[in-house]
Amino acid sequence: MKGARALGLFLALALALAGCAGPRSEQHLAPLYTHVSTVGGGEEYEALGGAVIARRDELGAPFSQWGLRPLFLHYPDRDGRSKSQFLYPLGKVDRGDGEFNWWLLPIVDYRRETRPEGQKWQLLALPGLYFARFPDGRRASAWFPFGGTMVEQFTFDEVEFVLWPLYMRTVQQGRTSYHFPFPFLMYRYGPDGGGWRVWPLLGHSWVDERYDRWFAVWPIFNFNDENLKSSPRYHESQWSMFPVYGYRSQGTWSSHAVLWPFFGYASDSQTGFWAFDGPWPLVRLQFPGEERLALLPNKQGANKRIRFWPFWSYYEGDGLVSRWYAWPLVNVRSEDYEDGHRDAFTFVPFWSQWKRRYDDGPTRSFRKLWPVFQYERTGETRSYLFPQLSPFWYWPDLDEHYAWIYALYAADHGPEVTKENVLWGLWRREHDVDEERTYVSGLWSRRAYSQGGDEVSEHSLLFGLLRWRSNARTGLSLLPPALPGPGWPVERVPRSTETEEGSR
Repeated sequence: MKGARALGLFLALALALAGCAGPRSEQHLAPLYTHVSTVGGGEEYEALGGAVIARRDELGAPFSQWGLRPLFLHYPDRDGRSKSQFLYPLGKVDRGDGEFNWWLLPIVDYRRETRPEGQKWQLLALPGLYFARFPDGRRASAWFPFGGTMVEQFTFDEVEFVLWPLYMRTVQQGRTSYHFPFPFLMYRYGPDGGGWRVWPLLGHSWVDERYDRWFAVWPIFNFNDENLKSSPRYHESQWSMFPVYGYRSQGTWSSHAVLWPFFGYASDSQTGFWAFDGPWPLVRLQFPGEERLALLPNKQGANKRIRFWPFWSYYEGDGLVSRWYAWPLVNVRSEDYEDGHRDAFTFVPFWSQWKRRYDDGPTRSFRKLWPVFQYERTGETRSYLFPQLSPFWYWPDLDEHYAWIYALYAADHGPEVTKENVLWGLWRREHDVDEERTYVSGLWSRRAYSQGGDEVSEHSLLFGLLRWRSNARTGLSLLPPALPGPGWPVERVPRSTETEEGSR
């Protein structure tokens, strides 16, 4: 009896080993683990419902994506660039074209750039740390607010400070400014300008051929001359006694403000432009007049605006026409670009749609009914997501990290390929010109393809324990078990094959 049991166990073990799915065979045990062939001849590994993921676009090629969502995703080198995302959208790594950028907002931001003359890098990190090195050998470091030097930051060429705001020195476009302390006392000098300030009592700053600005008892009295490099016709003069009255003029254009920013009027007698605020921001009327107004140096009034906030507003200019109804609820907009046109409609927070037409490329469109579904189309390829719980209108990278958690149905339908996935991969379908593969986790799978001119259908039941093939010419035949199933080979059979022997 013991010998018979031992023999039975040995035979059972031998059968199990003979029926195991190999490393180049599919296993579909979602949501625990999945390894399947994907449309176009790639393959995909998933675990824990899609939290762990690795994808290849082609068999034998490097992974095109891998990671542990939503903590980390890596996209290897493509066209000389690669990127990684972690704790998205806070963390990101971007490499390529001689650049390396790494940040975790708002904690740390590191950027490195390789130039022909050398390497530049800089690091910003909490609590107020800054370090940098430049191709010419310069180094900079700072610990805000205690002290240090910063280079090429915040529009300044150089910033030096000690116990900010007690002392600060800045260099910008060749002009050096001293603040002691900021913003009360300031002195500036340079080859083309300078200035001084005893804030808030009195201050003066100027740059040759650009501007000359005064203030007294800030912000009450201001006197400015702008755009001094142009011809006198286009010089701009400003003065104000805040908030009672303010005046600006440039050529035939002038504006008046009363109780700024609530009431204002501007006009141009040459072009017919006029604008009225009363009171801002509730009512705004602006009509541009003749198009030549856009040639003015400051382009004052080049756009058309009508606003009765929050009920209705209209904007036209710079290739954009935008209408708001019951702001911020409903927006209708039309935009012209150098390469095409875009129309959009938004009803906050529930509905968003847009269509982007390209002069030389496929049309793209997008629709989203939050939190019900999302639809996107590029040319003849359509993508679906149900439900879509993310409140952000269009953010593909965010969906890649989080949508797998809650999506009951996700699909991509194209003229030659179809990908469908239901709830963590419990049901999925991968269909291209070569094969169609359908899976129900562990229970059932079907594979259909063409071989030697015959249509072949293969089925797998109960984790690959029972498998068979159906062929109209050769009839029904059993396939060996492949545990855990379905056990189909990852390599797809090309539809044009003339091979008579089917894959096991």
